[in-house]
Amino acid sequence: MMHAVAALTVLVQQCASEIATEAVVPLVVTESGGDDLAINVNRGPRVRAGSIAEGAALVRRYMAQGYTVDVGLAQINSANFARLGVSIEQAFDPCTNLRLASSLLQEGYGLASRHYSGLDAISATYSLYNTGTLTRGFRNGYVGRVWSAASGMGTIQAAPPIPGAPAVMAAATSAAKRASSDDSWVVGQSASNSVEVFK
Repeated sequence: MMHAVAALTVLVQQCASEIATEAVVPLVVTESGGDDLAINVNRGPRVRAGSIAEGAALVRRYMAQGYTVDVGLAQINSANFARLGVSIEQAFDPCTNLRLASSLLQEGYGLASRHYSGLDAISATYSLYNTGTLTRGFRNGYVGRVWSAASGMGTIQAAPPIPGAPAVMAAATSAAKRASSDDSWVVGQSASNSVEVFK
């Protein structure tokens, strides 16, 4: 089923409230375009499923052949299923899929915030989500696509600069300071009894 941005926003608010919708919806749009049956066989053929059962069978088939497969709205990678404690069928469930994405984003932000601050930490979190590294998602264009999606939805006024070269880092640091001073994008760590999220 394809979900429009408005429907995704409601779904994210219901299923992944630990992180603000402004952070998750652009990621979902970038990952799957809002298709809860989306499947990406990494370095493999393009496939399409008409149901969860058909999708699960395809995922099992390609995993058995040694591929990793991204599943559902937020394209949760099959390499994470066991660690996250979900079956393939559960990973296709839109609400479960968004909860898993929220967990991965919180985990990623915990690592990214050790090396970056402000918007750079958010960008590095997106890079980790896509590539498992703090920086490869910048080079492959993924981080820019998520920020462009956010900008296109009106979540942010413009995509922040990508960290890297000294001049770019200075501009990013300046943008992060402005953003945190006007409270447009704030990120906080998860605590066991409270969570601060993107605003």
